[in-house]
Amino acid sequence: MSMSLIVDILIDDLRALIRDLGQNGGLMSPSVYDTAQVLRLYPTPSEDHVWPAVNWLISQQQADGGWGNPSMPLSRAVPTLAAILALRRHCQRRSTFDGLLEAKRFLRRQLEYWEKPLPDNLPVGMELLLPYMLEEAYREEHQDDIDDVPIKLRLNIPLAPYRELIALGEHKRSLIQQKKPRAGTAPVYSWEAWASHADPELIDGSGGIGHSPAATAAWLFAANRNPNLRNQIAGAENYLRQASLATSESAPCIMPTAWPIPRFEQSFSLYALVTGGILDFPSIQDVLKPQIADLHQALKPRGIGFSDDFMPDGDDTAAAVAVLIAAGYPVDLAILNQFERAPHFVAYHGELQPSISLTARAVHALDLAGVDISRWWKIFIDAQKLDGSWSGDKWNTSWLYTTCHVLIALKNSPYKTAMKEAVAALQVHQHPDGGWGIINRSTTVETAYAVLALQNLREAGLLDNDDIHMLQRGYNWLCIHYRPFRMKEYQCWLNKEIYCPQRIDRAYELSAMLAVTLGELKL
Repeated sequence: MSMSLIVDILIDDLRALIRDLGQNGGLMSPSVYDTAQVLRLYPTPSEDHVWPAVNWLISQQQADGGWGNPSMPLSRAVPTLAAILALRRHCQRRSTFDGLLEAKRFLRRQLEYWEKPLPDNLPVGMELLLPYMLEEAYREEHQDDIDDVPIKLRLNIPLAPYRELIALGEHKRSLIQQKKPRAGTAPVYSWEAWASHADPELIDGSGGIGHSPAATAAWLFAANRNPNLRNQIAGAENYLRQASLATSESAPCIMPTAWPIPRFEQSFSLYALVTGGILDFPSIQDVLKPQIADLHQALKPRGIGFSDDFMPDGDDTAAAVAVLIAAGYPVDLAILNQFERAPHFVAYHGELQPSISLTARAVHALDLAGVDISRWWKIFIDAQKLDGSWSGDKWNTSWLYTTCHVLIALKNSPYKTAMKEAVAALQVHQHPDGGWGIINRSTTVETAYAVLALQNLREAGLLDNDDIHMLQRGYNWLCIHYRPFRMKEYQCWLNKEIYCPQRIDRAYELSAMLAVTLGELKL
């Protein structure tokens, strides 16, 4: 197939993707935790809705007995506990009973992970959610109707290994209690873990609580069909119905980890185009310009959040600022600089763990604006691992994601040795088939991250012939596994659990392929 034909196909695919950005609140993979919480706390009265959710939860259990991606062990406790508590009420088949016994053993085996110092890349709200789920398990197993829980399925989990996490959670709860959270703010996203009163003032413009299906289900449970909250309850129930449409599953009660996410989907997808250097490609301007203009009007002095009804954050703001600067829009950089908390940029003020990928994206945006970014370079160098990679990010489990964005932020720096060490890490971890992936097989989005990083370094004149061959092998893998107009789903982004924002991942895939293809045509 000729390069020009490949470009035509990719552009048609990209045009369709750009047109759809933000539609219906965005697309997101289904969530074990949120689905289990809705099933447990506020299931629909229809059996036709309940059992598809039960069956889906059962189908998501891993061979080792737990739920969640095995590549991120610490992210698995919350969805596993939630699934156990939900499925214990629907344990009418021997296979389900046996699966729950395996899940109980899995949690026991996991205790060793929690006895170690806590890393920075804990899932969002983990310090609140896991103690909350442990309390829920204890409460259910010590209430009057304890006979409802078979003896063999009672968890009896020792709390000592979670001591550090529980202490961190108590600290976080005290910070939340010091000031009353408002609707559409970060603490409300984990409302279920720190509140029990159904305050109607916490309902945001989505109709739900904190843009979270789990928090909304917990709020509805607390509301207990209070007639004084009739309108708010109806709105929250409608929120759950709409949220279920955002996943790749078609059954009600199967929920995403967050919804709606239109600005997150829009800003990050367009930022992927920036990293690929294709934002100004002529054939996409008619569909791209309305999206960028819409993003421009949505960026406020306080920044931008993952929806217009949720508080601004540093990550979405950095992506939006980078896109607008690259598109030639004037942007007041004070909007981005307000998220700097030296030596890092933060997503939310008061967060306890930094994010190297967020800082890299913010620094890249400032670089695009012509700002001297040299004072941030050492932060990246100090965070580099011995193997040359950057990992341990709080928003994504894949070191390829973090390494890609740091290399883009560093490509104009004098730290050539550090970049060569990162390229060496990519060389070592490239699979025999040419792709990359942290789970011992190649995945589309992680291969796209690696290809984008290498293409950026190639354009900066930092690759030798062997490196270019590595890039070509990765590009060939993407071409072989590319399916026009069909999005793949691999979960490596971090929230309450690991998830996949399908349109964003697709934007990275198409940007990587187009960046290399167009680069080859220029040679």
